[in-house]
Amino acid sequence: MKFMKNVNNNLIKLTLIMFFSFFTYVNAVEFRGAAVESYKGSSTKKKINETLENAKAKACKNAFRKYVQEMEESKRMIFVGIEDQIYSNLNEYMVCETIVEENIKKKEKKVEVVMKANIDETRLDIEIKKNSKVFDSKSSEKSKLAMIFFSRTVAAQRQYDEKVTKVEKKTKGIDINEEETDTGISSSTTETNVSETGGSKLKKADISEYIVDDNDTVKLEAGMKEIFTKARFEPISGPRQLRRNWRSLKGDIVDSLENGGSIPEEVKWEIEDILMEKNVSYVVFAYFDVGVPEVDAATGNQVVNAALAIAEISRLGNGDPISLGTISGVQMRGKGSNNDIAKNNAISLVSQETAKKLVALINSKGIN
Repeated sequence: MKFMKNVNNNLIKLTLIMFFSFFTYVNAVEFRGAAVESYKGSSTKKKINETLENAKAKACKNAFRKYVQEMEESKRMIFVGIEDQIYSNLNEYMVCETIVEENIKKKEKKVEVVMKANIDETRLDIEIKKNSKVFDSKSSEKSKLAMIFFSRTVAAQRQYDEKVTKVEKKTKGIDINEEETDTGISSSTTETNVSETGGSKLKKADISEYIVDDNDTVKLEAGMKEIFTKARFEPISGPRQLRRNWRSLKGDIVDSLENGGSIPEEVKWEIEDILMEKNVSYVVFAYFDVGVPEVDAATGNQVVNAALAIAEISRLGNGDPISLGTISGVQMRGKGSNNDIAKNNAISLVSQETAKKLVALINSKGIN
């Protein structure tokens, strides 16, 4: 009886193992990755085995990266926010033990390997959804995200030359020439002027004057809206939500930006208060600097640079707004047969790249 009981227990365990193995296999996707690893010194068995293990690990990681590249765009943007966590525990999300191809080249002192990885897509999806409620929400439950965007172009720049302060110093010296004569000593004097110049240098900072273009603002919203929508947010126009107060709020912002400043904090606070009353979940404040057109020497096309000065995203509701962080330094170059086309291309590129980074920033917090 005891023997039969042990047999039954073992059969149950084996059945469960087979079931879960089959379940994992069904929900896994297969990718293959390759890697090459070199070594130094003599080709000992130990050294070759160590190099092979390193190559296998790199090949498995290469296979997983191929899987990530084929993710649907909104899913991949959320994954970016948690990729460090995933990569540091990669074995929990895939099985990668099968060598498809192995090539040990002792003369060249390198190992080439191809690995097969079975990636647990279900487990990854759970991790992604856990870090983004927006990704798993229904259309009516999407988080509203208001956009307050501006762009400015340099209109003029006042440059100051170096100011040189000269100091002139004069001294008088007397040279006395004495000559003895038969009648006594005669003398004559000669006056000499010595001039010395020098001093300190002072240069003022250059002052730039800008023009804010409403047409650019509309294009920025259009570029970002596409990315936010793919990430399953509900992007809305900030100015439309603020229409009763927008004229005065916009005037304060434009005055500051055109004089080289940023979006005033007091204006941000007022905007956030109004948006919270309208049940908006997030607000993004951003402004971009658009450069003056240049000519590409190679093609003759017009080239315009556009750069994100700063973007800040805040979560609204449940008390005071909470800043989730800021990003900056996104720069893109647009080309075209004329200035307008080059500028539009630059604005489109920089707005889309900025939106991707903002989505990753939101989802990295795991609170949406």
